[in-house]
Amino acid sequence: MLAKMITEARHGDHNAVIMLGGMAEQMSAAGGDMANLGAVLKDMIDGERNVDKLCDRMGPQGESLITQIIDDLAKLEVH
Repeated sequence: MLAKMITEARHGDHNAVIMLGGMAEQMSAAGGDMANLGAVLKDMIDGERNVDKLCDRMGPQGESLITQIIDDLAKLEVH
């Protein structure tokens, strides 16, 4: 779901940008890896796919989530 919205936002879907912005705010409030994920959503929308860079402040669960999102983005971007 996140990968699809990131792809849509990257391609100019204003609604996807707004939804991701709201999600990023909620993630920031949650703290921990969720806050870090919220902080890198914009980077992913802008095209960043370097897992090491995106996972810089993540714990193991956050790294796993980012890796899954990047894998899903790669599948969507191929089509």
